[in-house]
Amino acid sequence: MAIDWNLVTPIVLNSLNLDKFFSEASRQECFSFSEQITLALRNEAAWTQDQLNALRFVGATLTMRLQYGSVGDPFGPKFVMDGQRSTVASDFPREKIEALAQWVLSQKNAEFRARMLDLIWVIAKSYPAAQGAISAYIEAADILEDPKEWTSFADRLERALRLAVSLGRGGAILRATVLGKLEATVNKYQGTDPLFLTFRLVSLLLEFKYGDIATFAKYTRIAAEQANSRKNYWAAKDYFELAARCHDKLGEVDAHGEALRLSAEALVSEAELASSQQDGGRGAMAGAFIMAQAYNAMRQAPKGKGRAEDIHARLLKLQEQSLPELKELSTTVNIQELIDKAVAKTSDKPLHEALIVLCKVNNAPPIEKLMEKVRNEARTAILSSMFSSDVINSRGRVVAKTPPLAVAEEDIENDGLRFRLFRHARTDRDLVIQAFINPMRSIIFNEHNPDRSDILNYIQHSPWIPPGHVESIIRVLIAGFQGDMLIVAHMIPPQIEALIRHIIELNGGDTSMFNAEGLQPEKSLNVLLKMDEAQKVFGINGVIELEDIFVDQLGSNLRNEVAHGLISDGQMFSSDVLYAWWLLLKFCVLSSKWQAEQTTKTNIKPTIP
Repeated sequence: MAIDWNLVTPIVLNSLNLDKFFSEASRQECFSFSEQITLALRNEAAWTQDQLNALRFVGATLTMRLQYGSVGDPFGPKFVMDGQRSTVASDFPREKIEALAQWVLSQKNAEFRARMLDLIWVIAKSYPAAQGAISAYIEAADILEDPKEWTSFADRLERALRLAVSLGRGGAILRATVLGKLEATVNKYQGTDPLFLTFRLVSLLLEFKYGDIATFAKYTRIAAEQANSRKNYWAAKDYFELAARCHDKLGEVDAHGEALRLSAEALVSEAELASSQQDGGRGAMAGAFIMAQAYNAMRQAPKGKGRAEDIHARLLKLQEQSLPELKELSTTVNIQELIDKAVAKTSDKPLHEALIVLCKVNNAPPIEKLMEKVRNEARTAILSSMFSSDVINSRGRVVAKTPPLAVAEEDIENDGLRFRLFRHARTDRDLVIQAFINPMRSIIFNEHNPDRSDILNYIQHSPWIPPGHVESIIRVLIAGFQGDMLIVAHMIPPQIEALIRHIIELNGGDTSMFNAEGLQPEKSLNVLLKMDEAQKVFGINGVIELEDIFVDQLGSNLRNEVAHGLISDGQMFSSDVLYAWWLLLKFCVLSSKWQAEQTTKTNIKPTIP
């Protein structure tokens, strides 16, 4: 951000006549304002150098993406691309931003005033700036209120609310003001707004325990029924779920169960709609995916198990109909053929046979094969190997930098080589997931629907499962078969780490340290995987794969991404999460099978079968 901060003064800023720019914007939002500033910057001849500098400053403040539900670090970059990003709050010097507070308070435009005061609060923690930002957000929200294009209105009220809450007791009055505004808006529309405005506002009111919950239950039911009548079944599903939350808080058991069943029925309707839209890019495959969600939802709803069986029967038919819709992955790899093989190996098989086939469907990729792919890429895509790259996490932060790749590099600890090895390994994993693991998982779930006793039967002999972890592992393996990847993503990393720690101890390794103060901290997973015992059990290929998936910033780094809350709900449905689940299943099932076959050799430590 090439800005001379000494030239950013109220006098220069006033000379820009910003209100004129804002009045000409297509919408009274920061993004539209930034478009006007960009147009002005193109006409350099119309401005002095001081004014151009000030315009760049204003444009930088407007282009940041405000994450309205965040509190600690709400301003993110507008874009992250090829290791570069646009402006974030930390790019602004505190003393320069704080010095503009009085000028900001004098600005007429509520949207711009809210943005600037919020920025001052985030950077300088100025209490008056936060107070002013809350009032400005409410004013800006009133201007943008529209039940059809509802997000801008709701976003600003949510930011105002979370900002008021972050002030603690000092923000109590402002907090009540914002919550009162939310409740008044809900009462104004009474569930008749066409999309998700009522949903968003009621969710916030429930979160902060404010307002008449019985009224909210009534309005969310109205919204759900209206969504059903418009065939907007996703909205109906969400509104019925929200109504169920309201009934639950009111202690209305029957109404709570009914709302959950209606939510599941909305998914059934959406699945049937999707399956009928062959020409709309959906079809039986999309219908089967949605019907599986409906089945899980109905099965978990009170008094829904009987209806769930009907849904399950329909799901099986849709899945059969979806197979012809599968397409080729490329001109050389036909996923349909691979999936046919996967289905043939698991379909109509006893559960124990299907599980063993699933667990043996893949091995950790040989390092030498991955290195050969990297070498081939270096020969054909020379420029990609000549430059360094930034590695960015799920929030757009640069967490590592990879150097250029030397032509004869062979050290797998070299970041440049390691990064490229992981990239090729991920491509291979994606294919294995799509062509084998996920189809096999679906077949096993649909034909056997393994429960606790089933899973226990096939892992109970495993010496690799740490004491006290059996129930957790059973829970996460069942969740994986059911496709509940939110549970899987959160539970897999700690269970894999516990399993690896236990395996190393079984093989004589010490998994804790002893420092000068007499403390014995546990070794991290990164350190554990570097130990000789890990290399002995998993082999170099297996260790590299585990490092890639769980702990290396150059790879998927799943353990740390999940532990620090960096991945979103949607990202938890990634192939990395499903592959990590498959690894845990493989480790537990095959080691249990191995141990059962070695009952007469109790002194042998297990290795990967």
